[in-house]
Amino acid sequence: MLASFNPILSIGLSEHNQLMRHQIRMTNLLTVICVVGTLIFSTMYWLAFQLPIAAWHNVSYAFLYAATWLLMWSGRWYIARYYLFFMFFAQQFIMSYWVFAAQSQNELLLLVSPTIVLLLFDPNERLARYGLSLTAIGLMFSIQVLPTPDPLVNLSSLNSKTIYLSIVLIFIALSVILMDFYLHDLYTLNRQARQYIQREPLAQTWNATQFYRQLSTECQSSTDKPIAILCINIDHFQSFNMQQGHHIGDQSLQFLAGLLDRHLPHDALLSRTHADQFLVMLKENDCADAPKWAVKCHHAIEETPFTFHGGAHAFTASIGIVQHFSGNAKAISLIDQACQAMTEAKQAGGNQCVCQLSQMTVSQAV
Repeated sequence: MLASFNPILSIGLSEHNQLMRHQIRMTNLLTVICVVGTLIFSTMYWLAFQLPIAAWHNVSYAFLYAATWLLMWSGRWYIARYYLFFMFFAQQFIMSYWVFAAQSQNELLLLVSPTIVLLLFDPNERLARYGLSLTAIGLMFSIQVLPTPDPLVNLSSLNSKTIYLSIVLIFIALSVILMDFYLHDLYTLNRQARQYIQREPLAQTWNATQFYRQLSTECQSSTDKPIAILCINIDHFQSFNMQQGHHIGDQSLQFLAGLLDRHLPHDALLSRTHADQFLVMLKENDCADAPKWAVKCHHAIEETPFTFHGGAHAFTASIGIVQHFSGNAKAISLIDQACQAMTEAKQAGGNQCVCQLSQMTVSQAV
């Protein structure tokens, strides 16, 4: 449902960090809820209380809320947050004077104000977190001493009471939707942050740290778990990068990473560790087939040219393979052996694969 609001939720979004983007989306969503809720309130006032003045008063607030989008559109999203907060509180405060008695349930809506502060403002903005929240609570108690009319005594019919209860339930439902969106947005931010920490930003593979951590975990979990490491180095990449420029070189690395990902098993761990070098971890059944997967990647790189503005280029790769079938293994040793096998492929002229058994497996077999 919220996906249909994306054009509205995206008003004012530009190049911001993830926290700012979240706050902007929350401001837009709260504006939607305030506009819709205010229009519903106006209708309910007209039907339940027969107070056209109060109804039109709330319609005017709907337009004032909509002005928040103008501020967002012009890039003044920081001002828009304060504007939205004060419009919301002013509406609830004045509505209490117009419609409800001092002891009415409308105070529950005023308690939403500190919640809005928490949703819209950065945790480091202490003025918003404490100042505005305390202001909302202080003004809420000041309503107790204001002389207000009491139209609730006129709500003698069951229909009027039902309509009034419906108003409260509608705002509760809108609050549930708001909190659901808020938690979903935070979950998305958390997932993206974790991926950003674990992923290599250019090729969008796992980074070297995460690759080594996962490999170490696999090596320590069991001594009988087969593991294979592929070290894939692109032949003559630096000369291509110098001739075509770093921008084209970056695009080619993204292309090669995607090509390798499509020609490896789905549970393979792919990482770009250096400019033109990739490491792959294959587990269990795929370990025995590591040479087959290496040859498949080798042919895919050789037979799929990289096209760019101004030409096309067919890369080749030197691939080193190390297979470990049983016994204790150390992650760094497996990586070193795979890199050594790749170096042998380079020294033999490149564009080929060299496969070795791990030294731990050989020593145990002897």
